[in-house]
Amino acid sequence: MGNRRDQDPSPLRSGIFHTSISLAVFGGLTAALAAGIHVSGNAADASPHQTFALFDSADESRPVLKARFKSDSLDANKRGEISLMSLAATDTAPEADLGVEYQDGEANFAQVETPISQGDAEVQNTGIRINGKLVRPGESLSQVTAIESLEKSPIAGLYETVQGKRLPRISDAGVAPSDAYARPFANPDSKPVVALVIGGLGINHTHTVSAIDELPPEVTLSFAPDARNLQRYINQARAAGHEVMIEVPMEAHAYGRMKMHPQTLRAAGDAQQNVNNLQTILGKANGYFGVINYQGAKFADDKDALSPVLESISARGIAFIEDGSLSRTAFDSVATATSLRYAKASEQIDAKLTATDINAQLHKLETTALASGTAMGAGYAYPITIEMAKTWTDNLAEKGLILAPVSAMTSVDPASTRAAAIETGLTKKASIDTAG
Repeated sequence: MGNRRDQDPSPLRSGIFHTSISLAVFGGLTAALAAGIHVSGNAADASPHQTFALFDSADESRPVLKARFKSDSLDANKRGEISLMSLAATDTAPEADLGVEYQDGEANFAQVETPISQGDAEVQNTGIRINGKLVRPGESLSQVTAIESLEKSPIAGLYETVQGKRLPRISDAGVAPSDAYARPFANPDSKPVVALVIGGLGINHTHTVSAIDELPPEVTLSFAPDARNLQRYINQARAAGHEVMIEVPMEAHAYGRMKMHPQTLRAAGDAQQNVNNLQTILGKANGYFGVINYQGAKFADDKDALSPVLESISARGIAFIEDGSLSRTAFDSVATATSLRYAKASEQIDAKLTATDINAQLHKLETTALASGTAMGAGYAYPITIEMAKTWTDNLAEKGLILAPVSAMTSVDPASTRAAAIETGLTKKASIDTAG
């Protein structure tokens, strides 16, 4: 073999080798130092500390606790591991007076009349919000929420199955879904009435939950038919006291780039196909008292296209609400001809999404109601709309107005809506009205 020369050492390999040795050495020293501190150190000397007594007691090992119940004669379940009788016997400090009257061992907070102040002025006809519910002076949260929840749906006898779809129907006893699923309403003082429907719900979860939880239960909510978890949202809304509606897409004059919904009711469409599309939408959920249009400028102006659809809605005992966004429609005349329970919003409150414009539209509702007795507005579940609606509804009472659910505004005779809402102030009864 020829002469062989050894290769020069690699700088990279040498660097990695020496770095590894250094890390191993310093790591071992650090671990040894930490172990020594852990074994020989005193945790009490780590930082300054001071012990405070939570209760005044001579015996720090067993502080004396005040009994928080009216009576000391409580069973073991209420006492737990602490004997309130023995504690009360050793407690010589005076009882704190919280201003709460007791009845049968429970605090009756509804009887506490503490004025709510804002600055130096006492707040009148307002209150505070607890979990989104307005609690006024002299009311308790339980009083506010006790009457809110509506009956669970579906209600027996108010639906039938057609081609695999569960559809609403008038019961054998003559009870219509527009009555059974409506929120009860009374206006014994015959005050001017305003109503509000907030739509487009079910698309955005946050906005939907906000509308359900924060708006007063008298505000009616409408849901998009393609919303995910539609039935769950409807159940939540009814549990919070809101009556609900389903939105029915109708043909507009021009869609532009927007794709038409597959169940859109079309002016030039076959009558039976339009009815089938309607039934598909109605079968998506239950518990709604009526339906409301989504768009529809072209469809709403065609009486021939409207008639079979509104006849089908009327025959199933549900109401129809026009959202007030269309300049010219035949809804009112066809609704009267088909004995359909119907109402129309007078204002679209958030056509312009600014606080100033929405506030102006809400003031128009107030003016209309004070002048003619009733007014209804419609809007969508935009955050600004929900916030403005919350503030507006909180102050209606001091303006001499009463907030009603939209169902209270409906009638088979639009001219009788004011009389129904103001003079009687009651929701529809068990039987559906007939024309004439």
